[in-house]
Amino acid sequence: MDADRPRVAVWRNAWLAGSETFVRDQVAAMRRWEPVRFGLRAVAEPLTPADRTLLGPSRHHELRLELTGSIGLRRRAAAFLRERQVRLVHAHFGLDATSARPVAARLGVPLVATCHGYDVTKLTRLPPPMGWEYRRRLRQAFDSAGALVAVSRFIAERMAALGADPDRIRILPIGIDTRGVRDTDPLPDPARRRGVAFVGRLVPKKGVTELLQTWGALPASLRAQHPLRIVGEGPLHAELAAAAAAVDGPVELLGYRSSAEVADVLARSAVYLQPSRTAADGDAEGFGMVYLEAALQGLPSVAYAHGGVTDAVSDGVTGLLAPEGDHAALHANLEQLLTDPALAGRLGAAGRHRVLTEFDVVTCTAALERLYDEVAGSR
Repeated sequence: MDADRPRVAVWRNAWLAGSETFVRDQVAAMRRWEPVRFGLRAVAEPLTPADRTLLGPSRHHELRLELTGSIGLRRRAAAFLRERQVRLVHAHFGLDATSARPVAARLGVPLVATCHGYDVTKLTRLPPPMGWEYRRRLRQAFDSAGALVAVSRFIAERMAALGADPDRIRILPIGIDTRGVRDTDPLPDPARRRGVAFVGRLVPKKGVTELLQTWGALPASLRAQHPLRIVGEGPLHAELAAAAAAVDGPVELLGYRSSAEVADVLARSAVYLQPSRTAADGDAEGFGMVYLEAALQGLPSVAYAHGGVTDAVSDGVTGLLAPEGDHAALHANLEQLLTDPALAGRLGAAGRHRVLTEFDVVTCTAALERLYDEVAGSR
């Protein structure tokens, strides 16, 4: 422990799923506050180790947490965090904020709550009584928090619609790790880049069905030049694999890949395509960090103007956005960038510059730490 740095408890009910690299990277980017990684429940093979979890990763512990919430665990959580002398609790996701709220109150320290996506879209549409109870507890967390953070304008609007005071919401994107990349580094010749890339979980929200349809509607000559490279796993994998087998053209289902391998796929491709849209259960894209990852590699994005994607992709500047659900416009944008490498190159270069100047995780985290200072000082 660093005695010269104030401590913040970074709270996740389940610490820490492999898809939550944004939490890991934000924690690693903290410079003036010392993070204490805390979870009510561990997950199998966590992305990064916790300083403390109260329950193990077994299904028994998962059921116990679902049945009891944090009621039986508050005292143990508060005792540990008091021992670590935390001055603030930062809960990622609205559901976690509802669990952390009484613990922060017991400790007498402020709560910072960050909302990301499904916590203010999908979960709020749960059937009664669960949906009613969650919205009630979420409003309590909003009212008692020392600060509210949204990762995009879309998330800020959803939080306000659920009862958060709009004047108390700060829009603070998390950003990505840009180490080793400079604005002056040369990008590959856009005329030589080949392929259409997608990286993400294979779930309805990501638009994976439309992904294949949009690429499959390209002229055969373009499909032959630009294979579709799909990185990711998820419940739609079997359906996607069957559909890919019926398409005339090269489709590469690459499964899970490391961060370095993902960067290589993006660097070799010509366009990034991810038609995220609102799923039937209400789940929506809160931001879309992968659009920044693509831009860092000089790759322009084609997507729908959906949810927080409009913050991640600047339409006409770093990519091309179509109205949500307008498949014809989405297809036209993809074909335009594949047949106009000069335009693709300009958008890709602008995307890299925007990421380096606006979305570096260290710079974004410094803004968060200034918010910590403000909240802890006012308390």
